[in-house]
Amino acid sequence: MSFDDDAELAQLRRRAYSPSADIAADPAALRRLIELEERASVTNDVASSPEAEAAPHVADAPQTLGAERSPDAERTPDAEPAAPPFTLPRPRRSTVILLVVAALVLATLATALTLVQRVQADPLQAGATQIARLSPDPAFPVPTALAQGITGEITAYAEFEGFRVVTLPSYRSSENASRCMTVWQPALLSTDEGGGFSYDGDSFLMGTCGAGVFPPSSTIFLREDSPERAQTVFPAGTALQFVYDAENDEIVVFRG
Repeated sequence: MSFDDDAELAQLRRRAYSPSADIAADPAALRRLIELEERASVTNDVASSPEAEAAPHVADAPQTLGAERSPDAERTPDAEPAAPPFTLPRPRRSTVILLVVAALVLATLATALTLVQRVQADPLQAGATQIARLSPDPAFPVPTALAQGITGEITAYAEFEGFRVVTLPSYRSSENASRCMTVWQPALLSTDEGGGFSYDGDSFLMGTCGAGVFPPSSTIFLREDSPERAQTVFPAGTALQFVYDAENDEIVVFRG
């Protein structure tokens, strides 16, 4: 290899093996690195081959012209050379690089698939950020006033900044109707024995139902003097959106 090739190879190796390696994002540079690694490997193999090592010794050996061979030497057949010891072939550097890059690509794809599966984008792509996922909380007692007339399964979810969420069957009679969702803060809800209730907050979102492929969702805006905001750590002007993820039976919370 030429001096320029050696310099280029050294630079590409730094891009591949240094802590700030970025060659995985540059396919052209990666192909060039593999090409130079193979050329360097071939050069090293030729330089270290048994024939190349033995050639100088043969050239330097003294030659005796007309030397007589002994009769025993003429009658004794040449001894068979000993078989070289078996060794596993050493993988080329280019092969190692390809395996490492392939592993990185597979790891990146696996991570991306996991994130895509777990992160549910806000419907309007308005710059909202997912901040929580709420799992079912079977120990939470759902107020009777919020479950009147419901005969199907009601699911409560974990508390979030003073808010509670329940999903319940649709009020519609269709078997394929989407579930409905209620969002409130228990600290602001008052109930009586007769099934009545009152709510001292701004945002009592009861019976928000999904439709078709659209899941039930509720959006809350926390004003400066919102009673709900007093139960949270969020500043005034924060918007929260609660979206039901039916596939994982979770409530996804977005902040905007």
